[in-house]
Parts: sequence; C-alpha cells; structure tokens
Amino acid sequence: MVLVPAGEFVMGSPAGEGGDDEVPQHKVTLDGYWIDRTEVTNAQFRSFVEATGYRMPTTCDWGDPTYADAAKTNHPVVCVSRDDAQAYCEWAGARLPTEAEWEKAARGTDRNPYPWGIGFDGTRLNYCDINCEGEQRDPTYNDGYAQTAPVGSYLTGVSPYGALDMAGNVWEWVSDWYNFYYYARSPESNPQGPNSGQYGVLRGGSWWGFFTNARTGFRANLEPDKRESIIGFRCVVPFTSSP
Repeated sequence: MVLVPAGEFVMGSPAGEGGDDEVPQHKVTLDGYWIDRTEVTNAQFRSFVEATGYRMPTTCDWGDPTYADAAKTNHPVVCVSRDDAQAYCEWAGARLPTEAEWEKAARGTDRNPYPWGIGFDGTRLNYCDINCEGEQRDPTYNDGYAQTAPVGSYLTGVSPYGALDMAGNVWEWVSDWYNFYYYARSPESNPQGPNSGQYGVLRGGSWWGFFTNARTGFRANLEPDKRESIIGFRCVVPFTSSP
C-alpha cells in the first residue's frame, strides 16, 4: 500500500473539461489513509475465496471470471460486483475507498487530469488501443495487451503518491452511491457520498475505454450487482492502521 497523507485537495473538473457531473470543482479535506498500490489481483482474490468459501458465479455479465486462471495470477481480478469487492476488502482488514479518496490518490493536490500530469500519453496506461475491438479503439497505439495487463505494468503512469494503474486497465469500484448533482452539496470534510442510490460509482477507465474515461475526474456509474470483465477494485485502510 501507499500512503495518502491528510490534507486538502481540489476534487472535480473545470467546466468544459469533462461531464457535467464533475462540476463544480470543490475543496475537500481528507484524513490520511493507505491505498493499495495496484488493483487487487486474481491471486489475492483467489486466496480470499479459498480462505472463506466465498461463492462466485461461473459467468459474469460480460466476459469470464479470471480469479482462478493460472495464467493471469498477477492480472487484476474482474467480474466482481461491488459487494464482492467490499467482502474482499473486509476480509483483508480494509474497505473500499470513497470516491474522494480514490480521486485524491489518483490526482494528488495539483488538479491534473491524469495521474502523471496534464497531457494524455498512451504509453502510460492500458486503454482501448489497436488490439481493442470496440469502436472507441485508438489505432495509433499498441500496448501489447488485448484485455487486462498485469498490475503495475505501467510504471510511468504512477500517481503523485505512488499508486499504479489509477488510469486504465480496469474500472474500479468505490464505496459511494452515484448522484449526478452530488458535488454541488458534498461536505468539505471526508465526504462519504449519498446515503442511498440506484447506481454505484466506478473510477479510472479500463482496457475497453476511451482515453478520456481515464481522467482522474471522470465518473462512471453502474448497478452495484453487475459483474463485468472491465471492472475490478482496490482497498484502503485508515492511516491509524498498519497496511
């Protein structure tokens, strides 16, 4: 895990840079916390399943579960619902990050739209490149991976606090419920998101996504019981705990 120290940062995006649910930009103060350096891997999730007897489906909404794939032990686990992700984090003595915690870990305090800085750079992440079959693919770049990449493959995409794969590879569940207008009334200190909702929040973009989806301020939403091959997660623990 890497440490994100307590303090203030600016959350959201400038008007015109992203979606209308990313405004207004607003100051948020967070307590310190540790966050996983990479997304949770198949090997880690398999240890959880074997230790607890946790039941996972044999298929998912889009794609196939991979936590038991011996060839992809160091790839991010996918086909996990938000409840699956929360169950793993609790077993590991942790929890899912809030949306604010995730964004600060990805962005730092400098308001940059990508973990590494201002401009997009396809060499720093796994996104929908020439190997991707979607209409959104970028035919000008080949990162060598048609789907997920082993975690930590893009060291130059590191965030200001040392977290990797905060842009691309797989979308990541956070703990918040989604609300389009939440930023207009978000608390200034340790926001936890709405009390309820229909959709969960996903952050970071994926191997199937446009490069714009990998911006630090981009917010996606999905029914929390969905399991797809583009979705994973990472965990956090409070600074007062040992990682």
